[in-house]
Amino acid sequence: MRYGPGVPASPPASQAGLTAELIWRTGRPPKPPRRPGRLIGAALTVILLAASGVLLYLRFHHAPFHVTGAAIAKQTRTGCGVDVTGRITTDGSAGTVSYQWLFRPGRPQPQPLSQSVIGGQRAVYVTVAIEGSGHGSASQTITLQVLGPDPRAASTAVTISC
Repeated sequence: MRYGPGVPASPPASQAGLTAELIWRTGRPPKPPRRPGRLIGAALTVILLAASGVLLYLRFHHAPFHVTGAAIAKQTRTGCGVDVTGRITTDGSAGTVSYQWLFRPGRPQPQPLSQSVIGGQRAVYVTVAIEGSGHGSASQTITLQVLGPDPRAASTAVTISC
């Protein structure tokens, strides 16, 4: 019998099966009990890491931006002028398209313009206003020239009447 403070009434639960007799008979100490959540925790960690990798790939990997076509969409008369609208088609990726309007061959080329395209946007509409002055009418060819990322061009004849 044991009496006094600090003396346990029975051996602790973790050492209850660890006796000299048990080790002598089996030749080794008993295996510790398995923790049931250990395998679940490892599987959950692997799943979360894989999901994070997929999410980062989708977030930061973008297909390259391409221009697929250019066309003159419409002409609208405005008093003594014409508004010409061009349509630049894309593959739907995000990027920036560079273009310029050419009015007469042999003249100095204007500064290139640029237009941002968001992901999913398959067409960009760009407009130029051509104003006339005086009396009479004049015809000229207007060209929408896409400079990049893929060169394209579209032209139309425009008549200005004042």
